[in-house]
Amino acid sequence: MQLFKDSAAPSKIYGYDDDVVVTIENGVSTVQDARGEKVSAPTTLVPATEADLEPPEPSLSERAILAMLAGLSISLTGSITIAETTFPTDPDTQTKIAAVITTLNATGTFPGGGTSYPLKDTTGSWHTFTVDQYKAVAAAIAAYVAALHLIIDGNPLNAAGLPDSTVALTV
Repeated sequence: MQLFKDSAAPSKIYGYDDDVVVTIENGVSTVQDARGEKVSAPTTLVPATEADLEPPEPSLSERAILAMLAGLSISLTGSITIAETTFPTDPDTQTKIAAVITTLNATGTFPGGGTSYPLKDTTGSWHTFTVDQYKAVAAAIAAYVAALHLIIDGNPLNAAGLPDSTVALTV
């Protein structure tokens, strides 16, 4: 197998069987199959190196997307103690949390009028929170997600890295 990259688009790698002939003269490449017929290929092919075959490092924006899917690790102390636990921050969870927070803001109680409400962590375990505890956890998740969204949406604040994925709350 012969491997080449397109010098005009270095992320594109082309592989040809050993019976294919790739000729590079004066910076212009041509490709012929085993019968000697020309194969459609870029004219800017150059031999690929081991480094060309390594996947590129994900961009900050791509890492922010992955971070959002991974969740936020939260530890709580004060009126409740929860060791560092990862809570989901994916769009579906954000929607669910927003619905609960909307109800809390409108009525002062959880949906259904309760004084406590459960939230599932990334392992599927449920944690039950009071209004103040739930608001603190929801606010931490919202702040983390908002910072990630800014990075994903073009990084207008020029963040050099991702926000911290671990937060300690006292409620």
